[in-house]
Amino acid sequence: MARVLVVGSDIQGEHALLQRLRSAAALPGESVRSCRDLDECDLLVIKDTPALRNAALRMVRERPQIQFWIEDQQGRLRPGQGHDHAVLDDEAIERALRHMPAAPAPIDEPCAARGAKAITRALRERLRSRQGHAVLVADGLPWLLLDFEQDQMVLPDGGASVAQRLSDNFERLALHGIASRRYQQLAGDLPRQPLRPLLWQWGQQPAHWQDLDARLQRHARVTLLRWPDFRVLGHQHDSFRLCSLLLKRACSVDECSHLLDMPAEAVRAFVHPAYLCGYAALEPAPAEPVATRAPGTPGGSLLARMWRSVRQRAGG
Repeated sequence: MARVLVVGSDIQGEHALLQRLRSAAALPGESVRSCRDLDECDLLVIKDTPALRNAALRMVRERPQIQFWIEDQQGRLRPGQGHDHAVLDDEAIERALRHMPAAPAPIDEPCAARGAKAITRALRERLRSRQGHAVLVADGLPWLLLDFEQDQMVLPDGGASVAQRLSDNFERLALHGIASRRYQQLAGDLPRQPLRPLLWQWGQQPAHWQDLDARLQRHARVTLLRWPDFRVLGHQHDSFRLCSLLLKRACSVDECSHLLDMPAEAVRAFVHPAYLCGYAALEPAPAEPVATRAPGTPGGSLLARMWRSVRQRAGG
């Protein structure tokens, strides 16, 4: 199946182009269909204007799996990249369309979790057990393949901005458990990538954390179960400080803010991805919440004073 995104044409022109592609390739109607999402299309076709051409070149450079054609003023199709800009005849169109990757097969396995809250819980359980395989599905099609045994993932369509796309559609997603053989079938020869860095980026997106934030506001304490993958921490100085603290003791957001002299919002921004990745867990709030300093008053803890002295000596 070829998914075609047409840009710069009206609806009538788009329908005419799609019909022309179907006829040239001798393919049934559903084998060549319109697509509205650049990250989900196989072929981008634009009207030949300088502005559209420049914009399209930038977009396909970030998405090398997409083919790019230009429709000139006479309705002729030409490759949009490379040195060969010869007109594409019916044979060339057929060859290109028939060699485009087939659309992923619909997922028939039973749904294990649906929506942000249930999927978060299921992901945490699977990550902790390090067993099994699963697929995240939207509209019946696979968006993300997960191998919990190897801590890896596969992107069936190779799209860009994956974390943002998952966050934007979190409530639409469904998690399906699949057998190892089915995982290998869906993944094929596609590259295997580390799973946790993507989950961390996903967790950093601001949406869908209302339930978790409500528990944090009720002074639930955060504890870190293990050091996160250093690829997700990078050079985030505050994240290393939080890891050092939360590996030693469970703390509420206010306690972290007080002990480390950092904004509560920065603490929550760390807890969200750490929780989704299964690195962090929550403990019930104590019967009497620990008193914390009022905003604007100097932090008096030994740990906070130590960190401030280190920054001052370093000129920070």
